[in-house]
Amino acid sequence: MRLPNVAEQYDAQNERQKNLTIELADVQNHKRDQDIEVGAAKLIIKSPNGTRYEVKVSDSGTLSASTV
Repeated sequence: MRLPNVAEQYDAQNERQKNLTIELADVQNHKRDQDIEVGAAKLIIKSPNGTRYEVKVSDSGTLSASTV
């Protein structure tokens, strides 16, 4: 996220735009103690040795993992 540089003088419009930018970015962050729903994105988990695995679930709930 890139915020605009600080203006020499206070400008209410710039402040509103900055706040909107921060709020929109915050919505995309995962929050502590809340469920995480991946949706159409991939769930990729890294093992201790650095191998990356894509985790998938079938319609019956079966989990599978394959290297990425």
